[in-house]
Amino acid sequence: MKRIYSFISLAVLGTLAFLPKANAQITLTSADMPAIGAKIVMAHDTTTSTLSKLTSGASGASATWNISSLPTKYTDTTAFVSTASTPYASFFPTANLADSVYGTAGYTYFNGTASSFLVIGSEQNFQGYMVPIVFTPAINDLNFTTHYGDVNSGITTATIAPIAVSYLIYDSARAVIHATYADTIDSWGTITTPWYGPYNVLRQKNYEVDIDSLFIHSSTTKTWSFFQAQITKTRQYTWYANGIGDILVTMTMDTANKKVTGVSWYHGTPDAINELSQQHNTRVYPNPCSSQVNFLYSAQSTMNIYVYDITGRQISQTEMLNGTASLNTSDYSNGMYLYRITDKSGNVLDNGKFTVQK
Repeated sequence: MKRIYSFISLAVLGTLAFLPKANAQITLTSADMPAIGAKIVMAHDTTTSTLSKLTSGASGASATWNISSLPTKYTDTTAFVSTASTPYASFFPTANLADSVYGTAGYTYFNGTASSFLVIGSEQNFQGYMVPIVFTPAINDLNFTTHYGDVNSGITTATIAPIAVSYLIYDSARAVIHATYADTIDSWGTITTPWYGPYNVLRQKNYEVDIDSLFIHSSTTKTWSFFQAQITKTRQYTWYANGIGDILVTMTMDTANKKVTGVSWYHGTPDAINELSQQHNTRVYPNPCSSQVNFLYSAQSTMNIYVYDITGRQISQTEMLNGTASLNTSDYSNGMYLYRITDKSGNVLDNGKFTVQK
């Protein structure tokens, strides 16, 4: 359940002159964490042919990593806001920071202080419903000051409140998540990305096991019963650098910790013209629309398009055939809506917005 989040960095080429000298061991403080108002763009590569050539590299002192040859498959933009500015603040009273990826639903909530950076929980779309997931206790992501060799570990639980379902004699379902995690600052050294570098960094090795248990409620007996459980193991590495604003690079591994399955890295800050989507391979017309909106994606393949209202609630899911789709918006209320286009594997290809105006 740990959020792979990404944050602010040096914005212009001229700032490279102020990067610290390479191969110096660093520490991290709360000043290296994200701040309210920050917006950043992260690049992602999930291409098997390029990732198959990567390894996580050795742990230890004075290590060197280089991912500068990775191509950008897609990018997204994350904004950091005050908890009070979100529609779900009441569920996360101990949080003082939230983030959201443009074009997607929900938020992740944090508590950042001078001594630690905690993940409080998230608001996520579950079966078409926005549900709060609050970790008890919060996930301890970093303690400050953070040094090479530091270890964080813990066990946390989150409960998803009952939602309505229609399955045989069952009328509602709820879930309980048990997560066990262990994080180790296992190495320090330098890393070069496709955008900047080399950076002096600390690397954190993350391992988490989630047990998601689903319970269903009988409409006849009025009792809850266990339905099924799913166990998920997550392994990833995260690289931190001073002055970046938290994670610089994230590398996701397979469950055996042998193969790299995805990499994301800092890619810049959004410009004032195009903050919502850094890809925009999609033509959306007419925009504003009244009774129908059309989507034309640059690739002629089969994809899915998801539409959300401004609160993050999913409105529709439609299959795009040959890169095209049309949605009937006659029942939509006036206002702005967000869309997200994914391939059949769920990888985000593009996102953006359109307006309904009648």
